[in-house]
Formats: sequence, C-alpha cells, structure tokens
Amino acid sequence: MTKPLSLLVLLLIAAVGCGSAGPEMGDVKGTVTYKGKPLTTGTITFVPETDGLPNAFAEIQTDGTYVAQTRDFGNGVPVGKHRVMIIAVKDHGPEAPVEAILPVKYSSDSQSGLKAEVSAGENIIDFPL
Repeated sequence: MTKPLSLLVLLLIAAVGCGSAGPEMGDVKGTVTYKGKPLTTGTITFVPETDGLPNAFAEIQTDGTYVAQTRDFGNGVPVGKHRVMIIAVKDHGPEAPVEAILPVKYSSDSQSGLKAEVSAGENIIDFPL
C-alpha cells in the first residue's frame, strides 16, 4: 500500500471506531410536589419530542426528589424538549386495589400538560402539581 492510501485507511478506521456513544445528555434532578407537599412515591418519565431518542425515568423518593436516567445511557436525559408523565399510587396490599394518588391525567405524557426542556449540563426541573 502506498503511504497516502495507508493513511486514508487508518483515518477511516479511526472515524468508524469513534462512533457516537449516544445522544447528548443533560443531568436532570428536581422535586415533585402535590398540593404543596412532596410527593412521597411514584415514577416520573421524560418522553422526548424528537423521534429516536430514549425515554428517561426516575423513582420519586420519599422527600419528593428524583434523579433521571435512561436504561441504555445511564444518568441523564437526552437534550431537547420532552413531554412528562408522573404516576403515583398507594398499594394497600394483595387483597385491595391500588389507589391513585394523582389525578389520572398525569399518567399520560399526551394529557398531563407537563413539559420540560433539557439542556446540556445540570438541570433542576421541579414539578409542583
């Protein structure tokens, strides 16, 4: 192989080997409150408005705080606009049905009315419901 051709092959291999590790992410944390008090249980899901990006989710802690992550890319939420849904229920045991803590509209990203815009870096996004 000639020197210029060898260099071109090496550059192509390096370019292919340095593929993207995933979407650009922003760290997202915050607090969810309901009627002025921290929501003590539940899950929050960020659904990207851009096709092809993964959903991000978090368990809501007993103090109402959350830290979002994705299944495939770890901590963070893809940068961009998101619809948000929050589900919180009380479990009264195996014999009783679960009881919704929040109005049912919050359990659907298309009906909740909740939105978030995530930037690169740290984002604190609170949801006072």
